[in-house]
Amino acid sequence: MRVVAHGKPVLLSRVSDGTPVAFGTVCPHQQKELDEGAMWEDEIDCPHHHYTYDPRTGRNLFPARVFPASRASRLLGIPVFEVKEEGGWVWVGPRKAPPDGVQISD
Repeated sequence: MRVVAHGKPVLLSRVSDGTPVAFGTVCPHQQKELDEGAMWEDEIDCPHHHYTYDPRTGRNLFPARVFPASRASRLLGIPVFEVKEEGGWVWVGPRKAPPDGVQISD
């Protein structure tokens, strides 16, 4: 689901344990929208080239984990946001800091 949080478009979804997640709307591979993507085995699957991202950290998972020595392993991640669910509402907070060594695409 696309929403606007803090003046920016954000996508909301849930991982398999039901935890809500919020992340950026653009895949940094070719700057394509993630709106039609899917959550597959707790990974965000880009609908254009099937690059995948961790919805909790923003880190690129595929192709980076399959081709760690390639240029693809240096692919930028996506921004992720703090999320809190309370009283039936999902609140999106500020952008989280990326994990060490992860560069995030804006």
